[in-house]
Amino acid sequence: MKKTVLSALTAAFALGIIAPQASAAPIVEEQEPEIDFQKPAISVRPSRDAQVENELRDLRARIAVLERENDYRNSYDYDSKDDDDWTKKFNLNGEFRYRFWHNKKASSKTSNNRLELRLLPTIQINDNLAIKTRFTGRYNHMEDDSDSDWKMNFAYLEGKFDNFQVNAGKMPFYTDADKGMLADDFFSGVQVKANVEDFDFKVNGGVWDGAADGLRRDYIGAEALYDLNDELKVGAGIHHLQRNGFKANILTVGGDFQLNEDWSVNGAYGHNNKGGNHKDAFNIEADYLGAKRSEEGSWGAYVAYRYVPSTVGLAPTYDTFGTPNKKGFDLGGSYTPMKDTLLKVSYFHGKHFNHNNARTVFARASIFF
Repeated sequence: MKKTVLSALTAAFALGIIAPQASAAPIVEEQEPEIDFQKPAISVRPSRDAQVENELRDLRARIAVLERENDYRNSYDYDSKDDDDWTKKFNLNGEFRYRFWHNKKASSKTSNNRLELRLLPTIQINDNLAIKTRFTGRYNHMEDDSDSDWKMNFAYLEGKFDNFQVNAGKMPFYTDADKGMLADDFFSGVQVKANVEDFDFKVNGGVWDGAADGLRRDYIGAEALYDLNDELKVGAGIHHLQRNGFKANILTVGGDFQLNEDWSVNGAYGHNNKGGNHKDAFNIEADYLGAKRSEEGSWGAYVAYRYVPSTVGLAPTYDTFGTPNKKGFDLGGSYTPMKDTLLKVSYFHGKHFNHNNARTVFARASIFF
């Protein structure tokens, strides 16, 4: 009996131990779930694509605005890439000057004080083209505080190329071959300059109104200059003027010889075959050193004999002449007291072609900028 009970208890205990183990979940090793790569995964990309699309739309709109602004600028020939600073295309030079004349004639004396402001703007269009102008404000008679004016003296388009230059408009009219004995003025028309080795050529064509009688002339002229060597330069020119029965054919020749570092001599001769009783003009001048506006303390002196009728000297450059039809000695000096300043004094002693005495004292003070 006891054995039977013990056997039963043992069997029950065994069952109790085994039962809890049988009721616990079996321990299984974890495995990664299988992924079906053919099936699209769930993500947030659709919302990001929409945001990027909005940003691209805004960027395209801004680009369209910039393109419209660029088209507007180009319609006015404005290129912001090339025009980084407009002041680089504009240059202004000038001169502030005072001039004094005292003239003594046969029975009278006159004095004249003139104050001038000269402005010379240059507008550089590109590497070849530029616009050049000069404006002059003037008090012609400071001695009585009257007679002032302001005007544009010239304006022309300058075209510079490899070996030649073309100017068109109203421009300076200076005769280089005779160093201004014939003219130092302005004319309206076209000018062509060329350089071939040691030769310089110049051709003018247009209208000139600077004659002493105040009448306009149709004008055409040509000059050639040649450098023989470092010491000697020569030149020749032919000038034709006509209108309303007036005709003039003027031939000029000139030369400039550098004697040494200090002395030079220049001379010019002109002939007008329509000049009547005064067909010829000449000038001879000796120069010692010379004041240079860039060199403080530099100075110079000159002496000349001039014989210039109005038939050849249309508008001569000589300060003491005023008007031509004079002959006599001209002498003077110049001095630079400081950089970009210049003082000049001249005296003419001679006669008018009508035999009246001509005495002129001239003085000039200039400040350049």
